[in-house]
Amino acid sequence: MADKTDELIDQVGVELGELRRAADRLDEAVAAQSGVNRTDLRCIGILYRRGRVTAGELAEESGLTPGAITTVLDRMERSGYANRVADPSDRRRVMVTSTAATRDLGARLYGEVELAGRAQLEQLAPDHVGVIRDYLRGIRAFYEELLAGMATPPPGPDTASAPVAQAGRFTAPLDGVSLGRLEFIKGAAKAKIGVDASLTGLYRADFKGSVPDIAVDGGTVTIGHKRHLLPFDWRVAKSTIALNPSVPWEISMRGGMWKLTCDLRGLELRSLEVGGGASDVEIWLPAATGVVPVRISGGASDVRLHRPAACALAAEVTGGASQLVFDGESQAAMGRRSRIESANYATAQDRFEVRMSGGASQLTIDVV
Repeated sequence: MADKTDELIDQVGVELGELRRAADRLDEAVAAQSGVNRTDLRCIGILYRRGRVTAGELAEESGLTPGAITTVLDRMERSGYANRVADPSDRRRVMVTSTAATRDLGARLYGEVELAGRAQLEQLAPDHVGVIRDYLRGIRAFYEELLAGMATPPPGPDTASAPVAQAGRFTAPLDGVSLGRLEFIKGAAKAKIGVDASLTGLYRADFKGSVPDIAVDGGTVTIGHKRHLLPFDWRVAKSTIALNPSVPWEISMRGGMWKLTCDLRGLELRSLEVGGGASDVEIWLPAATGVVPVRISGGASDVRLHRPAACALAAEVTGGASQLVFDGESQAAMGRRSRIESANYATAQDRFEVRMSGGASQLTIDVV
């Protein structure tokens, strides 16, 4: 049941991404057909929904500056998509009103989409429609939380909050730990994970930029980056993690990974999980001990897995993949579910089981 739920969640993530891309292509096509640019089309959509707004309200809702909205309104008036009139209640204020052309274009683009969406929802039971509503509300609330964080400057150095732009180093004693586990629970950007045989402690972590919350419970090291910006300061954030190879490790990274480099050679790896999306990820796998599961889920782009020459590996991809290269050979589009095995996989006792779900693009698996 859990595997089925994970697969459905991955598929929802893929479909949401495809929906965004389809909507973007539709906007692009409508803008080109109507002879307007994307910024003007966004303002036309707002005016279609609102009917009548002030120039300031249109600027705020579209994310444009007052100077930029003036230029946009000039173009919209010339194209027949807006009228500027004085507010009868305050002659100093300018109102922007829709036109027949605005309503026609809005009905063709937004009206038809809304009708199609209603038709899909009307086929469902009320409880199912409520689940979709609650999911969309939750995602919107999260977006608004991120936007609020972007609008609020991070705490300064004189506050009691955790530092945001200072270097930080964290360690923990080994203290009889027999199994280590490293968990990123809120994603990471520009993270490097490696192995250091000279370590006497369990691990060492160095951070540049936002210093995360770190908890150590036995052998489990949990890292949760704060969400000051996007969701933390992607421009300057950098993480370098060194693991002690005297104990085996499980590694789990969730919440989205960007520019992740893992050199795990020399480590006894029990499992590896990258969830919630991944982009620009390069992983050097160690020699396998037993059957080692590797899970990459929630969509992945530009993922490179390197394994030792004698190490067996099987890769199973669900949710579709494109531009797959396995041991130097480019594969055709794999379809919804495919599995590929290295030549020595069937007889190997020590091997990697790689499963990628939720869509994959530019996936490379090779031997080093």
